[in-house]
Order: sequence, then structure tokens, then C-alpha cells
Amino acid sequence: MELQSLHNKVALITGASKGIGRAMSTLFAEKGATVYAIARSAELLKELANEAGNKKGRIIPAPCDVTNAGAIEELIGQIVRKKEHIDVLINNAGLGHFGAIHELTEAQWDEMMDVNLKGVFLCTKYTAPHMIKRQSGHIINISSVAGTVAFPGGSGYCASKFGLMAFTDVLTQELKPHNVKVSVICPGSVQTHFGQNDPKDYALRPEEVAYMAYQMAAAPEHIIMNQLIMRPVVPRQLQK
Repeated sequence: MELQSLHNKVALITGASKGIGRAMSTLFAEKGATVYAIARSAELLKELANEAGNKKGRIIPAPCDVTNAGAIEELIGQIVRKKEHIDVLINNAGLGHFGAIHELTEAQWDEMMDVNLKGVFLCTKYTAPHMIKRQSGHIINISSVAGTVAFPGGSGYCASKFGLMAFTDVLTQELKPHNVKVSVICPGSVQTHFGQNDPKDYALRPEEVAYMAYQMAAAPEHIIMNQLIMRPVVPRQLQK
């Protein structure tokens, strides 16, 4: 299967300053895309852009809080006015707080819902109209295995990711008539410092998740990769 070129494509990637978002930004720039890297840390985004200086494409730092509707609307408007199109939106920004339901604070719950769901809603809300107008585009949401299987201590995180799966399903149906693709990736454990625990040695690497996002974005025009669940192979001696 021959993949499409990302040359002259414009990609927006949230949560781009570290982990999976950073790996995706780097890979998409390597493949020739102009990447608007969105995150709250201007300093980390600047470092990322400098590291990508010799790529085929380039990374443009776009410091922004995905939960701020006004800021997101303004940023996406600026990008469209400058580049005239957005080809790929990757909603990757996310966070998790873990613990028994009665131990979670209201602030922790609200933060997960704001970033993991509201942020996706806002970025999609202000990007989708431009894709609909062009009758072209691709939205890729980064969910989690926790959006398909619940576990003790994951009430808020699972709720937000199950919600993201439902959001993705509805979005698929709404945008299909406009030739806009919608995909979702559900990684298992990844070697990032996510949550309170250090990553397992056998966990997926951010670059591996990034590569699958690239495969989705560059798939032939007539192919939609709707949903991908990724899990690492657990060493036999650690299997229960």
C-alpha cells in the first residue's frame, strides 16, 4: 500500500510538548508536513521546533490552552487565514488522575473532563467547519485502552475516554457526508510519565503510537482507519 505524501499538508497536534504529541509532531515534520504544535508550555514547544529545524517540513510553536474557547478559536482562525487549509487535526492533549472515586477531588475530576473532552470538543468545533468547506480533512483522536475497558481507580479517566470514544463515533457519522475522515487510536501503557507511575519497560514507545497516527493520516484517499487499539506485549514472566 502506497501512502500519500504529507508534503504541503498542514497538521494541528495538541499536547505536542511531550510524550506522544512530541513524537507525532517530529514524525509528521519528518514526512513533510507543516505542524502547528499546540500545548501550554511555550518553552518546550520552542525546543521542539528547534530540534525539527532540519526536517522536510517544519514545526511551528502554537502555545495555547485547549480548554480556552476564545484562544482556540483565534488560533485556528489565524492558521486558516495564513495557510488557507487544515488537513489534519490530532486531538492528543490529555491527562489522568487516579484513585478511588471518594478520593478524587472535584478539581481533579473537572481537569480531566476539561482537557480530555472539552479540549477535543473545542479544537474540533473550530476546525471542522474549514474541513467541511473544503470537503477534505482528517481528525484523529488519541483515546486509550481505558476508553474501552474500565479499571478500579480510573473512574474519571475512564469516563473521559469512554466519552471521547462516543464523541468520535458521532463525529464520524456527522462528517462522513463531507468527505472528512475521523479516526481514533487507543494505546495501552506508553513509555511516558503519565499519571503517578513510572512507565513499564515493555510499554509502547511514543514513536510507535506516532507511526500509527502517520499511517492513518497518509493512508490512500479511499481508506479510513476508524479505530486502532494498541497494546504492548507483556513479557511471559509478568503475565497473570
